[in-house]
Amino acid sequence: MIKINIGCGRDYREGWLNTDISKEVKADVYLDIRKDKLPFKNGEVEEIYISGVLEQILKNEDLIFAMNECHRVLKSGGIINIVVPNGGFKISVRDPMDCRKFIPETFQYFHYESRYYKLYGSVYGFFAWDVLLINTNSNKIMEIKMKKYVS
Repeated sequence: MIKINIGCGRDYREGWLNTDISKEVKADVYLDIRKDKLPFKNGEVEEIYISGVLEQILKNEDLIFAMNECHRVLKSGGIINIVVPNGGFKISVRDPMDCRKFIPETFQYFHYESRYYKLYGSVYGFFAWDVLLINTNSNKIMEIKMKKYVS
């Protein structure tokens, strides 16, 4: 079972393929999820964990690439776990590197049944996901669990 930890930073996980853009941290593979393909064939990965990354992607086309690349490598029904600051709270502007804001409703642009996905997300170029869970913890950090959707 293949699991990927994208943007591992100091959260190196045993048994996972840990990736990061920075050579200042321990990673198995150094890559830039904004433009580099993940080193897997289509549908090879069971699970992806991505924390502290998406809010630092400035360009829309880079966010689309990163999300679609995760979708590409996941098996049908594979899971992505996303961790981002909730943009409805000041924590989302604390880190000077954070340039993109997310609120729970943002993820309707990825959800295959949502009107927002049908009208906008699919037009933007996002592949479809099934949003399973959106939770904001006591530290105002959102945890989002989505499953790769294949029609």
